[in-house]
Amino acid sequence: MTNETTTYLNYLKSTSHTREYLLMRYQAAGVDQAKLHAYQNAERFSYGLQLGEEYLSAAKNTTFSVQPLLYYYSLTHYLKSCIITVDPEYPASARVLAHGLSTRKRKKQHYRFLEDEIRIQPDGLFPYAAKTMFNISEFPAKVMMNDLLKPLSCMKKMYEFKQDTTEQAPLFPELAAEFAVLYNLSMLVRYEGEWWGEMNQLRDREDYVFIFHFLESMADRISLSISSWLKDRSS
Repeated sequence: MTNETTTYLNYLKSTSHTREYLLMRYQAAGVDQAKLHAYQNAERFSYGLQLGEEYLSAAKNTTFSVQPLLYYYSLTHYLKSCIITVDPEYPASARVLAHGLSTRKRKKQHYRFLEDEIRIQPDGLFPYAAKTMFNISEFPAKVMMNDLLKPLSCMKKMYEFKQDTTEQAPLFPELAAEFAVLYNLSMLVRYEGEWWGEMNQLRDREDYVFIFHFLESMADRISLSISSWLKDRSS
């Protein structure tokens, strides 16, 4: 997808542009030595965007079975670059580098993805991104996949086809919710290969169409969401 919004990521590929962008953000936030931080972080910020784009491109051009991992890594690098724009000293400690989410690695019998839950940890990328990017500091102890997926704009039609039109208030901004869902899907690929393989081959579970549609949407959603977040803070 190429439009005015996603083109902004291309504009930021130049380190001279990233220095200007970071300087503007740091000055607006009242960061001490804003010019020095902008200079020091420009390449790191730009490289994170580059890795995000490369993982995203790889995900679009690979088989469905490994897409969750690549989309998750793509969004991880993009989020780290976004955090740099609001925290010039990120990462200040190793604690913020963990996933920030956890899930049961061995699933129960008759496992259903839409009913699966993840736990939000006190430290790590997810809670830190939510805090620095969206000013969210309080989280539920655990979150069900259905509660993350249903409010997403890209999933609206799927739930309508299911004739499930009850309103579901979003727990997080879409970008944060998408990251949490991708985390759980990546864990399935890594630790539940048999379940993941059977779902992909047999396609006899309702989970399949919801997961497939979500991943298909990520091909455009990730770069659009990241570019929008960055561009909205450029003025």
